[in-house]
Amino acid sequence: MSFFEWLTIFFVCLIGAMTPGPSLIVIIYLTNSKNFVSGFAASLAHGFGIFIYALISIFSLSFVINLLPSAIPIIQILGAIFLIYLSCKILFLKISKRVIDNKTKIPETTIESILLGLTTSLINPKILIFFTSIFSQFISQDYSVYTKFGMALLAGIIDSTWYILVCYSVSIKVVENYIKSKQKLIFFILGIILIIFSFYLAFKAIKYLILIAN
Repeated sequence: MSFFEWLTIFFVCLIGAMTPGPSLIVIIYLTNSKNFVSGFAASLAHGFGIFIYALISIFSLSFVINLLPSAIPIIQILGAIFLIYLSCKILFLKISKRVIDNKTKIPETTIESILLGLTTSLINPKILIFFTSIFSQFISQDYSVYTKFGMALLAGIIDSTWYILVCYSVSIKVVENYIKSKQKLIFFILGIILIIFSFYLAFKAIKYLILIAN
């Protein structure tokens, strides 16, 4: 894989991790209701769940490509369309004010925090679609098992690192307040970056489709 391809995967995974959702709520909830260690443990577990999903996506795509190589451009175009849809959602994102219900059981041990973080990532099927969309643009029959493993590992590390930073920012009120005051601008910039990547990937997939059609 080229440096640019690794860089593209890095940025798209980072934007995916930064997009608000149930995982963000759970991590913030754990850090606020218990402590930084609980949030940290849940972040690592969540990243491991993301690694598992990414690995499943990569090897599933590899199987499809080996079985039906002509399906590659179609999968790539569908993946690019999904990323464009995700870009638009981020651009017009309304910041949620939701909090976890007070009746939710607060984990009493670090093990429970780990299980909650892992479960939160594994029960979200949209993550599998997201990674299928990303990796469909880069999967090749020439890639070794180590390269595929590295792609999944990168996704897991990015996810864990992001949520650890979230835990840290929640622990420091000045940082938390600054992020809250700038969140609309932050997500607008992220949306623009992702939509540029998405259109590039769509163009690349369509170009490949035209090439094999001729």
